[in-house]
Amino acid sequence: MNLFTQVTRHHRLHSKINTCFCIYLMVCLSLLFLIECKTGQIVPSPSDQSLLVELPSSQTSIEFENKVVQQGENNILNYSYYFNGGGVAVFDIDQDGLQDIYFTGNAVQNKLYLNKGNMQFEDITASAGVSCPEGWKTGVTIGDVNQDGWLDFYVCRSAMGDSTLRRNLLHINNKDRTFSERGAEYGLDDPGYSTQAAFFDYDQDGDLDMFLLNHSLPAYTRFNNLKAYLETKGKDYASKLYRNDHGKYKGGPGKRGKPTCPELGVWLSLTLTRMVLDLLANDFNEQDYLYINTQNGRFKNVIKEATGHTSLFSMGSDIADINNDLLPDIITLDMMPHSNERIKLATGDDNYDKNEVLDRVGLHHQTMRNMLQLNNGDGTFSEIGQLAGVSNTDWSWASLFADFDGDGYKDLYVSNGYEKDFTNMQFLKFTVDAKIKSQQTGVAPDMNLILNNIPSIEEGNFLFKNNGRSGPDSTGQAALSFSDFTQTWGAARKFKSNGAAYADLDNDGDPDLVINAMNQKSFIYKNNAVEQKTANFLRIDLASNNPGLPIEGTQVKCFTRDMTQLYEFSPCRGFQSSMYGPISIGVGTDLIIDSVKVIWPDHQYQMYHNIPVQTMITPAYKDAIPTLTVPTPSLSLFSPHPVLNWSHHPAQVNDFKQQLLLPRMYSYSGPKMKSTDVNKDGLQDLFICGPAGQSSSLFIQNMQGGFKPSNVALFESDKASQDENACFFDADMDGDMDLYVVSGAYLTTLPDQFQDRLYLNDGKGNFTKAPNNIPKETYCGAVAVPLDVDGDGDTDLFIGNRMLPGQYPMAPPSQFLINDGQGVFTNQIASVADDLEHAGMITDALAMDLNKDGAMDLIVVGEWMSIKIMINEHGKLVDKSRDWLGENTSGWWNVITGEDYDQDGDIDLIVGNAGDNNQFKVSADHPITLVYKDFDGNGQVDPFLSYFIDGISYPYASRDEALGQVGFLRNRFLDYNSYATATLKDIFTPDELRDTTTLKAQILSTLYLENKGSSFVRKPLPIQAQFAPVYTLVSEDLDQDGDLDIILAGNETKVRVRMGRADANKGFVFLNDGRGNFSYLPQSVSGLNLKDDTRQLLFIKLEGQSVLMVGQNDKSILSYILGTLHH
Repeated sequence: MNLFTQVTRHHRLHSKINTCFCIYLMVCLSLLFLIECKTGQIVPSPSDQSLLVELPSSQTSIEFENKVVQQGENNILNYSYYFNGGGVAVFDIDQDGLQDIYFTGNAVQNKLYLNKGNMQFEDITASAGVSCPEGWKTGVTIGDVNQDGWLDFYVCRSAMGDSTLRRNLLHINNKDRTFSERGAEYGLDDPGYSTQAAFFDYDQDGDLDMFLLNHSLPAYTRFNNLKAYLETKGKDYASKLYRNDHGKYKGGPGKRGKPTCPELGVWLSLTLTRMVLDLLANDFNEQDYLYINTQNGRFKNVIKEATGHTSLFSMGSDIADINNDLLPDIITLDMMPHSNERIKLATGDDNYDKNEVLDRVGLHHQTMRNMLQLNNGDGTFSEIGQLAGVSNTDWSWASLFADFDGDGYKDLYVSNGYEKDFTNMQFLKFTVDAKIKSQQTGVAPDMNLILNNIPSIEEGNFLFKNNGRSGPDSTGQAALSFSDFTQTWGAARKFKSNGAAYADLDNDGDPDLVINAMNQKSFIYKNNAVEQKTANFLRIDLASNNPGLPIEGTQVKCFTRDMTQLYEFSPCRGFQSSMYGPISIGVGTDLIIDSVKVIWPDHQYQMYHNIPVQTMITPAYKDAIPTLTVPTPSLSLFSPHPVLNWSHHPAQVNDFKQQLLLPRMYSYSGPKMKSTDVNKDGLQDLFICGPAGQSSSLFIQNMQGGFKPSNVALFESDKASQDENACFFDADMDGDMDLYVVSGAYLTTLPDQFQDRLYLNDGKGNFTKAPNNIPKETYCGAVAVPLDVDGDGDTDLFIGNRMLPGQYPMAPPSQFLINDGQGVFTNQIASVADDLEHAGMITDALAMDLNKDGAMDLIVVGEWMSIKIMINEHGKLVDKSRDWLGENTSGWWNVITGEDYDQDGDIDLIVGNAGDNNQFKVSADHPITLVYKDFDGNGQVDPFLSYFIDGISYPYASRDEALGQVGFLRNRFLDYNSYATATLKDIFTPDELRDTTTLKAQILSTLYLENKGSSFVRKPLPIQAQFAPVYTLVSEDLDQDGDLDIILAGNETKVRVRMGRADANKGFVFLNDGRGNFSYLPQSVSGLNLKDDTRQLLFIKLEGQSVLMVGQNDKSILSYILGTLHH
């Protein structure tokens, strides 16, 4: 029987092979991919006995197999969800205290297994009446729908063209191990294309309402009519909110059913702003949704406000507190592989313009990888999946957070695999070739041949151990990292699976795993944590003493000697699955739990104290007491305080069109800001650097704390230049602050636009340009640092230059401008600091007397550079980097600042870098490298970036990108398979590589370097310092304790599409204890939410108060007033 004939007819899913070729080629090449590597911070060691043991069907009697085969029109090309698989439900159907198992099968009958104890199960499907023989079954959800104290379940159906075979099924428990299907009676026999449902009491009237997650039928659209396509509606696509009115469900209008939003995951949480929160994970071009219950019967989508970006092809999701800060964090799964070969076979070209189209039609930023959203406690999340080591698990489905080893931190299980990978680039090439041949011969291709050429993905599932506090961050907070313990814990067998659930099947306290496999028997992983006596558990049974009570959304907080944990009761987890049993809480080796707080959905609560481990708590709602709510004023350290109306407006250009293989764009670099008193009135004034086409601006502060523009015409005359940086100093020794402006840009080709400028001050804040006082130059600059290098009493200038326009990563020479005492400068770098003339792509520099000899030294940082310590020896700067820092300090350094943070009388350093939340896990032995030259002789530099995956360095560029950059490679790599395993030495011949230049980066972490008198040692910063690139740092005593604290900001959003936005830094405050030990101040306390590309932080005094000025690329200037920190 053709399952999908009517689907094909009614929804125009193309069955003719030539149309399928175009659809799937264009979809897969149009959608935008991103890569990252799978790593962990802890190397697992094998154990004598695995934590998990796969139980054979001969022991469990579980014989269910979700067998899905392609036959005729029933195939992946006609129905994109053909191999999405089935779900799992684990719940106690007969109240015997044992968790039973229900599997959904797509085209096969569902199965119900009765738990008989000792991991033995009996198939009672037939007698229970729950086989659901017809239709295409997807997700399953548990809930006490009729509130009789017995658990019912709801089965979703999809795919079928006949809507009667899509109607969802509600199985009401008859209390005798049988069920009656009563979906139509309750009003829940929805005929849409359903994936999963979630029961919860959204209107708090005491009964279970339901959210139904429907999906649309994906279809191809060209980008030029994407906006109209997104506005298309379909009643059977729409997700719906059903309200329970006295046992009869009425479906609300739901979200409009849009053809590009096949939704695949749903999760409920009560914690965010203490209201119900729904996470809806979407597939294909559409964005994810994060709905907040506004408690008036409506929901508000806050995904853009709450997150910087999301997964592109979101599948399963889960929410749990991964770092024990009592805040729920979110994971969504995607399709990014972890091996180089799979990455290359999943990656086409990197089309930034198409990504911009998605942004313009209003979709949220998306990248193809798993996303781990860390809750900041202020309604926002920082995405740290790559930092945590869980971003790359291939084509993934169920994500389940559970404490499998019982150490008090939630681990992560990921199911994955796909029967037919129709996005494989080699397969897409095969279809194109077949189509061309068909057009030439007039003979239609063989459909069976096409289908047989689609490869399968069977990489194995993943089991990640939460490292707790065991990671590199020794500041006392959780490490926010996971290690791959799949093999160590006994889950290494490779198979394809979809739905999964965990539950304590043998009542020993630890969570076991149930897996719904594809085209093989489903099975159970038994957890041996209790048997191995490595951990203790506490169980919380919320249901048994509360028959009929909607307990969905109940929170449990567990407090032990040195740990706090949050659990939420939400049956829908992972993918198409549900679990409704006691909560298992691991507490490590503790024997007594200090206290447990149970918070019911209406916020009433009850407390338990001094609880022995390996026991069960059965709370009764009737014993709960109301929560006392005491209004508390906002105690944020910073509060918004607008003082200036100025916005940064850079030209909207695409640097990747100039150099295809750039790692990121370089045209979006500002705005930098500098402050000083230019008119000697005792008030700080402000200079802001403008991009090309927008003049820089000088603002004079008045006595009322306001600002007035000054010297407008002067700076307007120079607006053709892009001003990268500036500095105030007394150039002509007349006692006032003059201004030096550094110009530069990546795409500019007009030499005059690179000329730096010196403006002389008349002492009253009136400036005059002095073009003859500085050398003529045409360099793209980055920084100007005043210092008296020769000790003659006047101020000289170091000018650090960045790059040659359009020739990344080639760098121009830097300059050292020596002052003649009259404000006239000449470049004498060859005699003053010859090691700096060709140092590389300089980004920042800091002048200081490092060795306390009375002479000013200089520290210089840059991209692909080692940190350079230049010690002043009789007016000449000598490179002493090795003495002070040792070897292997090359990085992607952006900024440097120095203060005496530990109050020992010398200057310590903080150096901003790219951070560790990216695909590149680097070290001295495994650096990122950049090999470049003009390989094909076309006058353009060809930069090839490589990084290590599984111990081998591979090029980052996909085959399409490599061939697009260097044309002669087309004859070497005729297909994707040949390129998929190629290293740079395989791509180019020895002769072609002989005269290349190689750059490397061995450190990407932002560093705190403590000065020990004659050398620096690294000290840890809070892990938040590594969330994103750090571009600006500011030191200030924020809590009035006499110690200098720091604020770090940055982010990088103008990047390669496959790399994705690095936007997890919200402006992080680190408090100093006076000894150089820093602690993170949560965003909910700091009050900062800097979610864009921040390029400058600067404190100024306004009417006696400290105000933080924030410069962000392509945004308005922000300002925050510094308040008092309430401990």
